[in-house]
Amino acid sequence: MPNKIAVTGTGRSGTNFFAAVLTELGKDVKHEAMGSDGIASWCLVANVEDAVYGPGGATLNDDFVVGHQVRHPLKAIGSLTTFNKSSWKYIRANSPELPRKIMHRAMVHWLDWNSRAVDMASHTWKLEDLERTQPAILSNLGWEVSAEDWSSAYKRARHGANTGASRANNSLFNPKVGPITQWRRYVYNNRKEPVSWEELSKIDVGLTREIQDFAHSLGYEI
Repeated sequence: MPNKIAVTGTGRSGTNFFAAVLTELGKDVKHEAMGSDGIASWCLVANVEDAVYGPGGATLNDDFVVGHQVRHPLKAIGSLTTFNKSSWKYIRANSPELPRKIMHRAMVHWLDWNSRAVDMASHTWKLEDLERTQPAILSNLGWEVSAEDWSSAYKRARHGANTGASRANNSLFNPKVGPITQWRRYVYNNRKEPVSWEELSKIDVGLTREIQDFAHSLGYEI
């Protein structure tokens, strides 16, 4: 009987945060590394043993219940433009051909990676719903807690969340983060306007419609 959790999705979809909530609840679920109770990592979508960070999806077996956490495409796609070179190299090696332009590339990746995550998962939920309710996958594992305990764990994890602004600040003058990535993080976190459907449509109107349809199927109001 499955007794571990594996949570995946795209990068910037909150897998790190979800692992932090479970840690606050006393579960040994690590981000991009295997804990005794499981793992939360965007890298699991690719069916490989070793990923760019921690293990890949080929390491999962019948001990795991697989969950898929999704974040609103406009938020996730914008944030994916701040991925580093190593992450994009891993994605390229395990994806169909990707566009050169960074926002277009992030659009293609969001749709492809989430579509594959849905297929491998038995449960899918939205990052935005976590504040109000715990996902059903926890009941499947016998990990369900009271609403009060969930809310408390969520708030504690939120206090130490890895935000885009903190990533941008921490990457400055970091030799492991290249200058192009540093610049993209600065630009994204200093945008005057958030990413919009109009902006994406100007890049690729057909792909934008596919993203909207897929997001709607997951419960987002588009």
